[in-house]
Amino acid sequence: MKENTIQRKRGRPERVEDFAHHVLDDLSAAERVRMSFLGSQLGLFKAMANAGPMTVGQIARNSGASIKLVKHWADSLAADGYLVHEEEADTFCLPEPHATAMTDPTSPYYVGNRFMKANGNQLIKPMELTHVLPANYVKLRSLLPSDVSGRFFSEEYLSSLLHSWIPGVEGLAAKLESGILVADLGSGRHGASTLVMAGLFPNSTFLGFDRYVSSVERANLLAKEKHIPNAHFECATDEHVYAYQYDLITLIESAHHMGENLQDLLTECRQVLKTDGVLVIAEAKDGSIVSEEQYQRLRSTRVVPTVAEHVYRVERGIDGHEHELQKAATAAGFSVFRRVAETWYDKVYELRP
Repeated sequence: MKENTIQRKRGRPERVEDFAHHVLDDLSAAERVRMSFLGSQLGLFKAMANAGPMTVGQIARNSGASIKLVKHWADSLAADGYLVHEEEADTFCLPEPHATAMTDPTSPYYVGNRFMKANGNQLIKPMELTHVLPANYVKLRSLLPSDVSGRFFSEEYLSSLLHSWIPGVEGLAAKLESGILVADLGSGRHGASTLVMAGLFPNSTFLGFDRYVSSVERANLLAKEKHIPNAHFECATDEHVYAYQYDLITLIESAHHMGENLQDLLTECRQVLKTDGVLVIAEAKDGSIVSEEQYQRLRSTRVVPTVAEHVYRVERGIDGHEHELQKAATAAGFSVFRRVAETWYDKVYELRP
């Protein structure tokens, strides 16, 4: 009887090998993210920060995690260069630069909560870790806080506020310290940016505006829980927004999500901004800009005609968001448009009448 087989063409071995290595690299990266996520959520990185070489037992005692889990975690991240392993003493060390990036939310290079964002849609059930965590640990501590987006957003912007855009706007820090009125438009469900600023500058009054009633109620509750009396949240209606003239208006990654027309939004901001006030806009970097490395790859292939616009952008350094924002700002009556800061994730602009 003739076998029913499928005859496959043999590909070039080197191409198969390259792709296989590519997949293995991706799997390794996924494992690093998983281990780093656990390290952040279980406090393993914090337990090692500035502590020098530590044994697995010491890390476990300082963090409250099980020795078995810590051993697997430390071995995995030491192999990937996140930790340094001393074989003779069998100790692990978290280098100072790594500790800063993983545990210090005030550093502009803090990436500790990025792992939470990466794992946000892949909730780890406590029952999956009962074999490596103490029985009471699973009941007492959730691996993924319910306020993930708020916590992530707060710490990210705490870093930006301290090290980037507030010092970049001339005289703003002094005014905030002495006391001014601030409107944070599009403050979101957690009011994170409003609460961070209000916590840093208790002499100023911060009004967070959002279009959703549930978001306003949630943010006001958080302000009360965090004991931040100078932060208040209202619905973004004409009645509430136009009730005051503001010294500072902020649009933190919300300018392109409030209304259909950017120029109209900026015009309205101009109307409620004091003559010596400032509008600060933080926008995510334009993802449509191709990196230099990718550009060089495109140039060496036949697909350049299909990405002509992207190549044009790279060659001339054009940021579509920035160009659109500046055009709308000028049309709205702002005479000053200046980029004051650039973080890993955002660009921040200062607009003045």
